[in-house]
Amino acid sequence: MLATYKVISASDLSVNKDVTEENRFGQGTDSLPWFWRMEGAGVDSSGTWMEECRFFSQVNWLKAKARYCRWKEELELVKHEMYWVVKWFQGEELEWKRRARESVEAGLKAYAERKVLLYQRFAEDALQRFQGKMSAM
Repeated sequence: MLATYKVISASDLSVNKDVTEENRFGQGTDSLPWFWRMEGAGVDSSGTWMEECRFFSQVNWLKAKARYCRWKEELELVKHEMYWVVKWFQGEELEWKRRARESVEAGLKAYAERKVLLYQRFAEDALQRFQGKMSAM
């Protein structure tokens, strides 16, 4: 009998969280316990049982494909956001350069020039960190 059936462990009896937590983390490692996938004793001759298992596999495949598509879309967004961050820093640098040029008081001019350097460093740092990762628009 043990040649056909394995010992049922506590992990085999855990409730599938897809019912209660549809979009939870870690779904990629989910699998059906062995006793739900086996053919043999107790399976009706019409094949209904195996058809249900096949349906379950198709649903899991579709869920995995949807997760992959969401991940791929998120990756594209992050690549664009990297580009936008660099452009925003460069825009702020230009804005503070303009303010420095138009400043009449020495204190305001010095403050604006410090801001220019700050945003220049931010842009350079972002470019270095995002090198080869961000989208080129």
